[in-house]
Amino acid sequence: MKRLTEKQKQILSYIRIYKVQTGQAPTVREIGDAFGIKSTNGVSDHLKAIEAKGRLKRLGFMPRGLEVIENMRMRFGGVVS
Repeated sequence: MKRLTEKQKQILSYIRIYKVQTGQAPTVREIGDAFGIKSTNGVSDHLKAIEAKGRLKRLGFMPRGLEVIENMRMRFGGVVS
């Protein structure tokens, strides 16, 4: 699995925390506002890259359709059988 850039890690962490606090994923615009990214296309590029690296699933064209895919090896500190 390819490594995330620092910005991608920050965005993924933001999505995770936002979902815990609100019960839903942030919109692309909310992510942009949180990171000072004015273009929604810029945010979409980050999300596509995170998705390509296997850490995020986008659920169609739903505005809050983001699902974080947890890395079990990181979560449990070893190989999961």
